Amino acid sequence: MFRRGFHSSVKAAERTRVWSDFSNRSKSLGINNVLVKKNVLEGSSAVKGGPVTIGRKSNRLKYNSPEHIDEAFAVSYKYLEDHASKLYEKAKGQENELEREKLIAKAESGNPEVLYNFQYHEKIENDPRIIDYTQPVYRHLGRKHWESYSQMLLMQRLESLQVIPDTMPTLVPKAEVNIRFPYSTGVNKWVEPGEFLSSNVTSLPPAVKIQEYDLVDPSKQLYSVLIVNPDEPDVENDTFKTTLAFGLVNIKIDYNDNVVDPRRYTDENVLAEYVPPVPEKNVPAQRYSVWVFRQTEPIAKGDVVRDNFNIRDFASKNNMEAIGAHVWRSEWDLNVSKVREMYNMPTGRVFSRVRR
Repeated sequence: MFRRGFHSSVKAAERTRVWSDFSNRSKSLGINNVLVKKNVLEGSSAVKGGPVTIGRKSNRLKYNSPEHIDEAFAVSYKYLEDHASKLYEKAKGQENELEREKLIAKAESGNPEVLYNFQYHEKIENDPRIIDYTQPVYRHLGRKHWESYSQMLLMQRLESLQVIPDTMPTLVPKAEVNIRFPYSTGVNKWVEPGEFLSSNVTSLPPAVKIQEYDLVDPSKQLYSVLIVNPDEPDVENDTFKTTLAFGLVNIKIDYNDNVVDPRRYTDENVLAEYVPPVPEKNVPAQRYSVWVFRQTEPIAKGDVVRDNFNIRDFASKNNMEAIGAHVWRSEWDLNVSKVREMYNMPTGRVFSRVRR
């Protein structure tokens, strides 16, 4: 009886150390900095001189934790870790991969080390050693963070600027899409949806970051990126037409290495070379709409007609699913003529209120 009880208690102890035993789990699920880790897990008094996360030394020395918070944390940690171990045991017996991922994410969602990593580190330009999106819990936290603000902002801009339905009929966003233009003028910031950008900034192709939060197979999944302008003047028909500004197909990414720029694609992936925004004078602002699709199969490259490009028909014909989008706006400025010269384009027209 003693022997059986001893072994069962050892097994239970090993099971409840699921967060603290890194022999068989990703290092990204723990805090890399030893001093910060001691502060988080053992309290502010664990490190001489106060919490290392407080910048000013005088404030560190003055800091006092709320009474009994360290004891309460220790009890809570033990309870949550024990609960997490039970979820891991349940996940082992789960045959459905999606359900297994959900259980693993739930098991880690109360881990203070994981929560610290996600709260205090860069989420878009993530360091996989700290925030590793191959881990279900980081994809879960990333999705919640995206849905709390950026996704709502994106949908508000797509709808208020009527990108939906002028390009695609609707969007159920599944992947976070960010863009920036790092190659032309050194402006290396992520663009807010709907932002006005100078034609000089957009003179070279954007880098498109596609952050998947769903469970996909990165070794097999292919993506397309299409940038369309639905505001090209069609003088003959007294209306506007949609033109294809840039097209990429059969792109592969993974959860962490997911920035689509010229380093990732070759001529085999280019459906249509990038044509930069060069709005003509007195033309209304043009909405450059970025659409990201999941492909169900490889797309054969062929001659594509840029003018009057029907993105809906193209997506339907190739059985593609829209999973993310973005938009920036462009209008005439003094740099347009330089960009036209760079691409050997003709001089732009000047429109007036009265047709001449």
